[in-house]
Amino acid sequence: MKKNLVVLLSLLIVNLYAYAEEINRKTVKIQTLKNNPSIFAAKLALGNAKQEYNSSLSSFLPKIDFTASFPYNEFKKNFLRNFSYKLEIAIPLFEGFAIYSDVKTKASEFKSVQAYYDKTVSDALYKADEAYINLMWLYEKIELLKNEKEKRIEDKNMIEFKYNSGEINIASLRKVEADSAIVEYHLKVMQRYIETASVQLLQAIGRNDYTTILETNEQIAISEKLPKKPDYDNLITAIPEFIIAQYKFESCKIQTLKAKGQWLPLLTGNIQYPVISGQTIDKCNKFAEILFSYTIFNGGKKYAYMQIASNNLKIASEELKNTANNLKARAIELYNNLTDAYELVALKTQYLNAAKLHSEISTKEYINGIINYNEWYSIEKDYFSSQTELLEAKKGAVLKRAEWNTFTGKSLKGK
Repeated sequence: MKKNLVVLLSLLIVNLYAYAEEINRKTVKIQTLKNNPSIFAAKLALGNAKQEYNSSLSSFLPKIDFTASFPYNEFKKNFLRNFSYKLEIAIPLFEGFAIYSDVKTKASEFKSVQAYYDKTVSDALYKADEAYINLMWLYEKIELLKNEKEKRIEDKNMIEFKYNSGEINIASLRKVEADSAIVEYHLKVMQRYIETASVQLLQAIGRNDYTTILETNEQIAISEKLPKKPDYDNLITAIPEFIIAQYKFESCKIQTLKAKGQWLPLLTGNIQYPVISGQTIDKCNKFAEILFSYTIFNGGKKYAYMQIASNNLKIASEELKNTANNLKARAIELYNNLTDAYELVALKTQYLNAAKLHSEISTKEYINGIINYNEWYSIEKDYFSSQTELLEAKKGAVLKRAEWNTFTGKSLKGK
């Protein structure tokens, strides 16, 4: 296989201790989800947020305290002679929306961290996909240069024959030789670049075996059709940045409710079971009570808290509007860029087909003396460059598609 031969040659040039590993797009995604440190850290943060939310739910449950006393008798020297203990159960009846607000806040924070986790995963997958697309492009570029090198050798042999026949001057021959040397140089550069591209992909995946040379048999292909123009207002509501800003706004709304609730009294149900040694449970002094408390004045803290909560809500509202506007502008930009990239691929494909046909015809015409050297050689160079331009256009389109999928969250499906 030509690609395997290229890899083996690059191994000798780059690192005698490196080894080749074949990789594909599916493997890149699986390994990124498994090894990427950013994803791992975000997953731990998500777990912490979930634990904090679950912990906040316990505030609705009764609080049970157990205390015991073991007095020491100096004469009898016995700790257990006159022991006592108390079981106390406190049940929150009304806390001015404080508990409710805290739970709702933790729920919003958990959902916000979930959106941040999705964004982290999406960004990591895009970076890995970008590096993999670069690796596919590299191997296709090498194949393109090898084909061009072979064609340049054929052209050089033909020019040498015409030079020896006296049909062209030495300058034409030297020009072909120089162009062949340039192609040879670019081929060697691309072969050395295999190591760099492999390291970039390994780093994006989250691996540290940087002596590994990666190879792939997949090629850049525009397999998906251009998506229909979306409803931008509806599209951005599923974007992680919008979700994070939205839950921040919801959290601030909840804090204003908590601020209002501080003006209300607190009610707590309290049940006690005190037991003294020597008494049975039936004789212990059981009692229940409802505790009422209200802070009449606390130095203006309530008013200050109300103002802070109100201002934070206004700030969050403006940030949500700004985030929505920025995301809508970004969505329009990305979709138009994607459309441009797809149209450019179609245009470059059409041009390459025309350039190939033109090259085949002009070569025959030059051999038969119908056109001169300069006209033929210009057509040949245009054919070579059109192949490179199509490859670059395809790479650009695939990158724009990956960027669009990342923005819209499509890259997360099936993760």
